[in-house]
This record gives sequence, structure tokens and C-alpha cells, in this order.
Amino acid sequence: MKRTDLEGVIKGKGNFVDDLPFSGYHAAFVRSTYPHARIRVDPSEAVKRGALVLTGEDVRIMSSSVTENEGSATVLPLAFKKVRFQGEPIALVLAEDPYKAVDLAELVNVDYEPLEPVSNIEEALSGKSLVFEEKGSNVVYNRLYEYGRMPREDRSIELELYWSRSSGNPIETYGVIVYPQGDSLKVISNVQAPYFQGQLISKVLGKVNMVPVRHGGSFGAKFSVADYIIALGLASKKFNVPIKWVETRTEHLMASKSSGPERKFKVTAYFKSDGTVTGLDFKVWEDVGATLFNGQAYKPEGILAGPYKVRNIRYDASLVATNKNPAGAFRGAGTPPHTWALERVMDALADDLKADRSEVREKNLVDSFPYEAPYAVYDSGDPKGLLKLALSRQDVFELRKKGYGVGIAVSTDPSTPAGQEGVKIVLKKGKVVVKIGYGPEGQGNEHVAKLLVSKFLGVPVEKVDVELAESDEGVTSFGPGGSRMSVFLSGAIKGAAEELVSKLKRELGAEKFENGYFITKEGERVNILELEGEATYVVSLQGKKGRFLAYPFAVDIAVVKVDETGLIRPVKLIVYIDPGTPLDEEVVKEQVIGGSYIGVSLALYERYVYEEGQLLTTSLSDYNMITAVEVPEFEVNIVPTPSPYTPLGSKGIGEIPVGVAAAAVTSAVEDLLKRRVSRIPVDVSI
Repeated sequence: MKRTDLEGVIKGKGNFVDDLPFSGYHAAFVRSTYPHARIRVDPSEAVKRGALVLTGEDVRIMSSSVTENEGSATVLPLAFKKVRFQGEPIALVLAEDPYKAVDLAELVNVDYEPLEPVSNIEEALSGKSLVFEEKGSNVVYNRLYEYGRMPREDRSIELELYWSRSSGNPIETYGVIVYPQGDSLKVISNVQAPYFQGQLISKVLGKVNMVPVRHGGSFGAKFSVADYIIALGLASKKFNVPIKWVETRTEHLMASKSSGPERKFKVTAYFKSDGTVTGLDFKVWEDVGATLFNGQAYKPEGILAGPYKVRNIRYDASLVATNKNPAGAFRGAGTPPHTWALERVMDALADDLKADRSEVREKNLVDSFPYEAPYAVYDSGDPKGLLKLALSRQDVFELRKKGYGVGIAVSTDPSTPAGQEGVKIVLKKGKVVVKIGYGPEGQGNEHVAKLLVSKFLGVPVEKVDVELAESDEGVTSFGPGGSRMSVFLSGAIKGAAEELVSKLKRELGAEKFENGYFITKEGERVNILELEGEATYVVSLQGKKGRFLAYPFAVDIAVVKVDETGLIRPVKLIVYIDPGTPLDEEVVKEQVIGGSYIGVSLALYERYVYEEGQLLTTSLSDYNMITAVEVPEFEVNIVPTPSPYTPLGSKGIGEIPVGVAAAAVTSAVEDLLKRRVSRIPVDVSI
């Protein structure tokens, strides 16, 4: 069905943070020009010229905390005595207009005593310079998962792989407006998970009412707005003034505290001569930048063997601090590199055996469901069926004869982490309003909400509206994140609709409800839109084993070629995906195309570049984000197997397309160049 939630956005009526009317002070951050240095801050000149200034002295009593499972435990929102990455906020300057704030920020004197920067994992492991001296090491965290034992009597191969640091780069950067209201704060922001984040922020700022607004994308990046909200909130309370701040693109690239995973692997795979994989031993080093914790390296716990039935697994992951923009949560929150690495292993193993890459995959794919892996339960699927459909595409594989490279990859992803989500349904004045507790990010959740309410209540879609609930309205919400919303939103709406119908049925003394009408004992038909009432429902779901409830599966075929300039170009990406029960097929396809776009871009183009701690990719042109010119043709085929564990049988698919697309493209490049690729982005020149 045609999207019902985009008319206002298309007409320029999206009401993003920077569109909202505001009167008050504007904020500018003084940011470090050094990646690693001791600092002394003197704001006196800026204050003399009329600035209001907040420094690290004002925030140093805070302690760091983990903001969500794949997010970061960051350092203070303003640096105190030491800076740990270029662009780190040092002071917050307030003035009556944004240009004056920037000018006054330049008057804040920062005296730097440079320290040796830690620019990569190798430098960090040498220990010559420490990002956090109090830790005594740049390895700030380690976790080991072990299942079974490594069958060292079997054949083995060892791969060293590298997945580059990246950025979600939502089209809208961070934005925050803070209003002091007596002993509390009103915060209007595009922060992801505002209700949930507000509970954490309130531990620092006191009572906070979070007001969600529409986002211009997030991909997980906007979880990290929370740190900036804390700094701005502290300033608003100290000076008792409203404050507005909108991040620039360069600020986002330098200091969003949300960069994607940068991961180095050493993988040993054990296997038999018939291609059966008997063991997987991962040693992982994750460059988390200037932070003490990030969960992206540990989300792969939910898919350690991916779609393959391997039971002997060792996964040893170390978090390594460097002087870089801290890692946050980026689409997939750490599983795409793992999927990519697994598929590199399957290709290398097949090549070692001189076997067909697809046959080796087929031999090892999970083929019975529910499947209890040592670390999780896979609910439903048919990856062998998806692979068979992909292999039937002789029209694509024939392109090899014309000089194209063709690659294939298989994946699953741990969607729908355990948690809660609530909605409120209000029936009034002939309309149904669905209240959600988060800001829409573009995935089509509001559209799907309207479809579901229309279905459950038997009312026309045009009679359903979606409104955003402020956090003090009490609509329990986490919102998008972890490919969770198809399951949680549908479950919450189903529960609220059933509760509303049950309540109204009792009030009317009706015998039944069907197609939008209550039927009374006297046979009278009462349209639900003639009534008034409301119901709130919070769905709470837990994984059968581990955190995750549902597992989508996908098989991608990628086609690449060398163009007339000698560059490798993506030509086509064909996706066969199992999203469980699709709530709206077009929305599923949109999500798959968006995630696949990112996967292709990460495989061939995108990366952060640091040199001696200095960021060289400070604009989108430097960063090399894929453009419409390079985007391949996408074809998405939906092949559902409903989940037995979710309210409507759906599975989350927002994140699975990234890693499998990157893996398929890398495999296609190997097919084209006839040599192994061990790092991405691939060097696209030949």
C-alpha cells in the first residue's frame, strides 16, 4: 500500500528540530584541535564579551554509564583536564544568536600539552601511549564466549580480516532544544529512544520531559545525542535560559560519538575434507575510539555461527581504546562485520578445498527449525530454500562470461532484542489516534501502525492518525533499534486494540465485534468510530535463549564490473529475504534496499581516515559516501516463513541487509579479480 506517513515530509512540513520556532540562547562547542593532550581552559575573554560558558569543571562529578546495549560508555560530555580525540567538546558557549556563539567560542583559550596519539589498534596494543591512564592499558574490556572445543585434528585455515570504521551520516544531524521549567527541563530533540534515554538523562539533570520529533534518519547514531543533551541541560539549569544547538556535518564526522565498528579479526576455521565446518575460533580487536565500553563487538553473540550449524565456537573480543571519535550504535550495531567475516571464511574454505562456494554453504546451512544453537534459538526459516532460489538465477551467473564478477552470500541476524514497547490508542470525535513514544526515523513505522489499527479495529486507514507522546505522558517506549519495531510495535498495537475493543464491548453490553461494528444483543450495529475511549498496552518479550527473539535470513547475489576508468563498480544486487510475516511488503523492500545500499557503500567506498590522530575525512566528499551515480540496481524478493514466537509472525529486517550485501559484493570482487580480499572498503582501482 502507498505510504501514508510522508505527505507532510514531502511538502516540507516535517517539523524537524531546526524547523521549530525558538527564542533564547544558541550554543556552540569549543572542540579540541588535538587528538590527545592535557588541557587548561580559560573562558574569561569570552565571558568578558558576554558569553555564558560551561566547562569540564561543571560536569566532572559525573560518572560514565552504558546508554544501551550496543552504545558507548562515554567519557564526560565536556573534557576535563585531558582531551582524547580531535573534536572532543571542551566548553559550551552560549550567545543570543548562533553566529555570535561561534565567534565567542573562538575566544575561549585552551592551552594544550600534546600527548602521543594512539591512531590504530596496533599502536594501542603497543601500550606506548595510554588513552585512559587509569586503566593501565588500551585494552579497556574483554569478553570470551566458548562453546564445545576446537577440533584441532581437522583441517584448518586462518584468515586475518579488517572492517573499516564508518559513520551512519543521517541526513539530519543532531539537534537539541532545552527549556528550563522550574525544577525540571523540557527537551525537544531528535535523540533516539527519547523515553528510555530520558530516564537515564534524568539521573544527571533531575526531572526531564523529553519531547520527540521527527528525525531525518538515525541508523543508531542518534542514541549518542544523549551526551550533548546532558551538557546543554546542565548549561540551561546553570544559567536558567532556553538553549538551541544544531550540529554541523563536520562536527558529526569528528565527534558524533556514534561511529560504526572498526574491527580486526584473526579467524581460524576447522573443517573436514567434505566441506563440513567443525569449528570457528575468532579473535577480535574492536577499535572503540576514546571510550571505555561499546557493545558492538558483543552483539555477534546472537549469531556466532551465522546461518551455519557449527557448534564448536570460540569468540574472544577485546575493546581497544584509541584517540578517535568514539564508536556508538550504527545500523546492525556490530553484526555486519561478523557476517562479512563469516562469509569470507566460507569462501576461503571452499577455495582451499577447490569446491563450489555455494555447495559448501549449502552443506553447512541450518536446515531444521526451531534450531537451538549453543548461544541462541533460531525461530524459523529456510536458508537452503533461499539459496536454491538464488542459484536458479542463471541469467545473473551467465554474466561472468561477459567479464562481470558475481558473488553470493548468506546471512541471518539477531533481530528483536528482549524488551518492552507501549502504545496508547485514543478513540475520539470519529478518529483513532495512536500515540507512540519515539520520534519517527523514516522506516515507515507510523504507516504500518495505521495499517494495523485499521485492520484490528475495522476502520478506514484515513481515520487513523499517529501522534508523538512526550515522555511525561507515560507511554513506555524504546522505539527503533535492534530491528525490533515490526515485532514490538505490532504486538503493542494488537494488545491495545484488543483491550480497547474489550472495554467498549463491556460498556455497550455487546455480544461481538466485527468489521468495525459492535453487535448488541438486540442486533443493533454500532460503529466503533461513534464511540470514545482509550487503551494503553505494553508488550514485553523475552528471547527463548539469550537476548533475541527472531531470526530473519537472506541470500544476496552481487554483480560488479570494471568501468572504463579502471574502477570497480557495483552493477546489481539481488536479495532473497525471509522477514517472517511481512506487515507491508513495500515497507520491507524499502528497508532492505536502504540497508543494502549501506552494505554496498561500506564494501567499496566509505571509511574514516586518521593520520597521527588527525581526522582527514571531515566532509562527505572526503569520507567518500556512495552517491546515486554509484548505486547499483536492487531487486528484492520476499520469501516469508512466519515466526512462531512473535505476535504476528514478523521478524525485524532493518539490519540484516548491511552485512550480507557487503559480503556478497566482496565475494563478487574476488570473483572478478581472482584474488582474495581481506579488508574493506576494497581498493576499487585495479
